[in-house]
Amino acid sequence: MYNHKRKFALPIMLSLLVSAFFVSCYPLSTGAVRWRIKFDKEELARKKHFLEDAVLVNERQPNIILIVADDLGLNDVSCYGNSIVETPNIDELAKEGVRCTQGYVTSAVCAPSRCGILTGRYQQRCGFETQQMEYYPTNIIEYLTGKFVSQKDTNWVVATKPRYPYEWQIAKQGVPPTEITLAEFLKKADYTTGIIGKWHLGKNPKLNIPNKRGFDYQYGCYGAFTLYAENVVQEDIVNYKRQSFSAKYQWDMARKDDAMIYENNKKVKHEKQYLTDAIRDRSIQFIEKNKDKPFFLYIPFTAPHEPYQAQLDLYVKEYSKIKDKHKAVYNAIIRSMDNAVGAIHQKIKELDLDENTLIIFMSDNGSASYSGITSNEPLKGGKLTQFEGGINVPFIFKWKNHLPENKIYTKPIISVDIFSTVAAITQMQLPSDRVYDGVNLMPFFTYDSVLVPHNELFWRIDHIHVIRKGDYKLIFSSRDKWKELYDLKNDKSEKNNLVEKMPEKVLELENDLQKWENTLPAKPMWPRIMDYRFIIDGKTYLFPA
Repeated sequence: MYNHKRKFALPIMLSLLVSAFFVSCYPLSTGAVRWRIKFDKEELARKKHFLEDAVLVNERQPNIILIVADDLGLNDVSCYGNSIVETPNIDELAKEGVRCTQGYVTSAVCAPSRCGILTGRYQQRCGFETQQMEYYPTNIIEYLTGKFVSQKDTNWVVATKPRYPYEWQIAKQGVPPTEITLAEFLKKADYTTGIIGKWHLGKNPKLNIPNKRGFDYQYGCYGAFTLYAENVVQEDIVNYKRQSFSAKYQWDMARKDDAMIYENNKKVKHEKQYLTDAIRDRSIQFIEKNKDKPFFLYIPFTAPHEPYQAQLDLYVKEYSKIKDKHKAVYNAIIRSMDNAVGAIHQKIKELDLDENTLIIFMSDNGSASYSGITSNEPLKGGKLTQFEGGINVPFIFKWKNHLPENKIYTKPIISVDIFSTVAAITQMQLPSDRVYDGVNLMPFFTYDSVLVPHNELFWRIDHIHVIRKGDYKLIFSSRDKWKELYDLKNDKSEKNNLVEKMPEKVLELENDLQKWENTLPAKPMWPRIMDYRFIIDGKTYLFPA
């Protein structure tokens, strides 16, 4: 009897192992029709017709310089009053222009925010609601392995069902070709256009790399991050490596794949310059080369995003003040960017372009307070959260003799206003076939008025929904069933939840938010993979990453 059992045991075990193997390798993209990306052919045709249609412009159109920092919070800029790092050159822009204290972005995370900046529309309108992904797990083994590794850093939570897009659909991710970028829009008026820095809006060479989206010149990385210095052991560079899943991934990527440096879609194999300085020098070269014709220069710095690498001389200066290595590295990264901003601004003055150049400085979202290096206090939260620390950012406009100097503007504005403002000052008509969510800010900055640019502002990223209407802000998770209402005029730190005290206001804002969401596509173009766990004032929140 014993031998008889053994006779069947081995085949059964082998069968189970084979079955387990095939189950584990079962592709997670199976049934992923939900994530199939399609582009509206009629909308593409309308865009093509609009861009090809001739436009009459002034003899000397204003130049536009749009500078976007990466993960820079209000407390990282000294003119906003709560900074331990000095930013004299950014402060100079504010002194010579308009500093907005209620400047918002459309997302608390990089890529969706950048989509809103460059299209002038809430990014949800084209389905760019969550962070695009470089890679999705393809089978259960990869999924479970990734889940285990990522959750060793206990703040990461894999919260989605394991059903992901096909590889050929992943390749379509990025700002859709149906959208009109600010560069494409200005090319219509014969502007020369350049992007120098971080793109992070797609890497498909046929669809959405910068040279396919209206930019004549491109230098920088296509992905979310890259090294500041290619050689991580060189003597004039100080590194700080956080011990977290995401930080380790960024250091391991170094300058590979999306973190590679490109120039006009050609790989720059060995960029020896510190990246912030390389962005500075190429920006100055672009300005010098195009000084006699209208230009649009988009400068999305990678600073102060991880991985953290500082120039030794600036690190020593910062360390002498605070005696804390990781904060000294972080501050030195910001000082490098501030120096670059100063050099670019000075070049505009030297070339006598000051009166004909609108300079905008902003950040794509709040600082990464989860790193433990920086803080957005007294604002609540930071990058990834739709609390004020994640979406209320440094925002400065400077245009000599066209905008007031040393003005503080306290009414809410948002990043989609940039597109509409540029259209107004260039006297160009916006396309009539799509909704633009911004307004022309020039009259609001120029004249004192009781009018406000926006009565309502909206945010949504997966299960997080937010509206600001007047001074009140409602934020809630439709999945996790929490809801908070704040009076931002009297409680900018979002400490006192008024949901129980003001149920009628909650209902009003919920209805207004639902009306806006009803104008959006039914779903985003791709899924997120993770949430990030925050514990703020003793309460746990999960925000999509």
